[in-house]
Amino acid sequence: MPGFEVKLHPEHEHLAELCSMYWATREDGTFLYTVKVLGERFNEPFKVSKIVSEACYAVSLDRRCSHCGEGFVYRSRAQWTEGARYANHPCRSCKEEEQRRQAEQRQREEEAFAAIILDRFAVVEDELMPRAEHLDMPVAFALAALLEDAEECSRGITVPLVGRTDRYTPTFDYDFSLLSSLTNLGLLRLHPSSSRDAFVWNDDGTLGDSHYPALVSYYLSGSGSLEERVDGYLKSFAGVVSREDWPDRWISQFSEFWTDLAVAECKAYLVHMLGRHGLDFTPGKKTDDVLRRALKWFSIGQVFYFIWRSAKESAAYLARERVPVKQAANSAVTRISAEVDRAYAQGWQVSVYQRDSRLPLSTLSHILFSRALGLDDPMSYSPLDLPLRRAGLELSWGKIDSATFERLIFQLVVETDGYENVDWLMHTNAPDHGRDVSAVRLRKDPLSGHSSQRVAIQCKHWLSTSVRDVDVNQAVVSLEHWQDPPFDVLVIATSGRFTADAVTWIERHNARSGRPSIEVWNDASLEALLSERPHLIRAYELR
Repeated sequence: MPGFEVKLHPEHEHLAELCSMYWATREDGTFLYTVKVLGERFNEPFKVSKIVSEACYAVSLDRRCSHCGEGFVYRSRAQWTEGARYANHPCRSCKEEEQRRQAEQRQREEEAFAAIILDRFAVVEDELMPRAEHLDMPVAFALAALLEDAEECSRGITVPLVGRTDRYTPTFDYDFSLLSSLTNLGLLRLHPSSSRDAFVWNDDGTLGDSHYPALVSYYLSGSGSLEERVDGYLKSFAGVVSREDWPDRWISQFSEFWTDLAVAECKAYLVHMLGRHGLDFTPGKKTDDVLRRALKWFSIGQVFYFIWRSAKESAAYLARERVPVKQAANSAVTRISAEVDRAYAQGWQVSVYQRDSRLPLSTLSHILFSRALGLDDPMSYSPLDLPLRRAGLELSWGKIDSATFERLIFQLVVETDGYENVDWLMHTNAPDHGRDVSAVRLRKDPLSGHSSQRVAIQCKHWLSTSVRDVDVNQAVVSLEHWQDPPFDVLVIATSGRFTADAVTWIERHNARSGRPSIEVWNDASLEALLSERPHLIRAYELR
């Protein structure tokens, strides 16, 4: 006795015999005819199952839906055989109805959550529009990096960090640090279109006080439409992004900002390289300190070289000594520190590694390196190679000769508090053993009393040539002729610049507590000093 009843579609009555034979069963419940036999009899060797499934169906007499109680429907014998495992389950119609009901419930819940979010984070109007020139440098650049790319900001609303196509900054830690600054300053606000998963919810369904920064969408504070706010800010940023147009305070903020970004670049590369060797690594404070020290002396690309070597050696250490993975990974930072110190002390010529294509440039790095600094090769760049000058303070050094430059330096020192017994050799380019101007620098300490230093100032009015390390060394050697009493400080004042090698030589000399200590006044330094003494600028017709 079959456990089902066959139902024939009225329009397929001419197939009644085929359908009847297809579903015919023996006493033991097995099917009486094979599909092959039916195909030969009805001259349809390959289409029997398809024809039957369209012409009729079988309704189970004992296998029923656990919800509506109706017998299950089967379109083929294979479904009938397979369906024995799903007896007492919901039928397809009930499943679809349940799915529809659940979808409607989820929609109602989403709308309820969205209403709660909207009530807490409604778009704020009539606020002061931020302008890039009024912000600190890291804040201005971070804001531009978040808003600039049309793929990452649609209709004035940012894409959550986890959904960005391009990296915001080199590391997630730096992402969160900058986002925190932007939100704490009130420049960014959470947009109510953010997913409910971006927020922390209390057990009673109320909205908590926390959110997940990487999952939230943001909009810019201000007034007008959200798109107009973004356009207005980006226009203000475009007016000051170039190095020549930076506001004055950005000059002093640049070095720290560049270092923070460079450290993030190096941390990302360190994690990447160790990961390629199967070593998981989470950078900590020690990593930051080591990389910061390295970047005082070397470019990003040179630090990449130290990282590449250390990651390779850490992997070898893991294989050779069979130490724990964490110990092997952490050893990379110790190796980098030792290699950097050795390279600096011994004056190595360190290779500049290029960026790994699997670790593309972040949006923030691109804006600073390419748009602001206009660097052809950011990997070989160090702030020491490009002295910064305040916009509007540039002086026409070409209007004066070497003798006039020395006279200017002499007068600058004479007029500055804390300098006494200022002397100037009246013969420019004379064999003065590195001493063009000399003075006594006084220091007043309310606890230790007064102290003084003998200072020699060597003037180099070099417009087309930078001061090299050999020039600095020669100045120090020449000054040794003045030993009665000796000089404590050598100042090298130039209307041009110092090469990176010269700056490294000076830092190494001072780190060894060599006497005299060396100070540098480059064109940017002198322009800043003279900007506070406009009468000297006028007197020497430098502008």
